[in-house]
Amino acid sequence: MSKPSVTPDQITAKLNQPGPALRSQPTDRLPAPTREQAMSLTLDQLRPYDRNPRTHHNPKYEEIKDSIRAVGLKQKLTVTQRPGDDRYMISDGGNTRLMILNELYQETDDKQFYHQDCHFIPWQGEINVLAGHLAENDNRGQLSWIERARGIYEAKRMIEEDAGETISQRELTKRLRALGYTISQSNISKMLYSIEHFLPTLPLT
Repeated sequence: MSKPSVTPDQITAKLNQPGPALRSQPTDRLPAPTREQAMSLTLDQLRPYDRNPRTHHNPKYEEIKDSIRAVGLKQKLTVTQRPGDDRYMISDGGNTRLMILNELYQETDDKQFYHQDCHFIPWQGEINVLAGHLAENDNRGQLSWIERARGIYEAKRMIEEDAGETISQRELTKRLRALGYTISQSNISKMLYSIEHFLPTLPLT
């Protein structure tokens, strides 16, 4: 006995039937990668580092802006992503460059500023990002003494919070070096003294 033939209408009806019910929760974004890699991101997907030690305007801002306007961004932005965040955050310096890219895109509407090739590194912790920004800014000589001092003070607070105990200046020097930020213990001593004794008097001065 031959099998009954299937009509085109029956095939169409089968194709139009709903699929199996979704048992997992839908998601509107993919999780962050788990390894270092190159990523192509837009300005809408990027945010500055909100705990940047720099609090004053970069004195080379216009010089950097002129360079990026003329030849684009020579050094890729390094980014990471906090757990639960919906955007990628600047890591290891780059807040000034990101601000300039946003300005240039608003001024020119040129897509070369909107789309950026970035270097992604997986999230390692708040202290790692802070140490990266301190090291990058130190290499460029762009932080004032008090900005560096405030960064060191915040790094000490973060490390002690994670460790659950107070650490010595010698131990702080050692841990910062392990995070890629080298600074002498004598400078750390002077910086912490500046924050504890001089900073409170600066507004009055």
